[in-house]
Amino acid sequence: MSSHASLDAAKAKGQQQADAWNSAHPIGTRVIAYPSVRPEFDAVIAAKTRVVTTTRTPAWILGHGTPVVSVHGYAGGITLEHVDIDLDSPLGDGEILAHTLTVKTISRIDNWLDRIDVFAKGYWENVDGKLVNTGLRIGEKPGHVVAKFGDTIIQRADGSFYVRTVVTS
Repeated sequence: MSSHASLDAAKAKGQQQADAWNSAHPIGTRVIAYPSVRPEFDAVIAAKTRVVTTTRTPAWILGHGTPVVSVHGYAGGITLEHVDIDLDSPLGDGEILAHTLTVKTISRIDNWLDRIDVFAKGYWENVDGKLVNTGLRIGEKPGHVVAKFGDTIIQRADGSFYVRTVVTS
């Protein structure tokens, strides 16, 4: 098979996959996306980069035939092989993106908020006589929200944020 025929075959296969995705999953489908690597191949990187979100476009194919979809919270397309339907999503109606705040994710979340022009800064509290960073303040006062480590930061479709507090026993 010539390289041109191979490319045509790859594009046809990719288009079939994109079409099947689009008929089963409308824009706004809740997903977990792994932009860089799936957890089966590198659980550490996947955990740091995964995005719990919703789709923002229908799937399409790249020039070489790979089917991709765009999601809220990530620029560009993510290959469908790196997108899982999120059956147990923390997202509700009108919510497009969720991030769990941890010591490991605070920098990534703060950088993301900077990129979308949302003010954020560390939230500090007195713990056992010491000033300790316990989370992140999101938004300008008044109307800001505070997420503590373990909480889930939810972005609504209207651009606003709220925090689902971690339940402790």
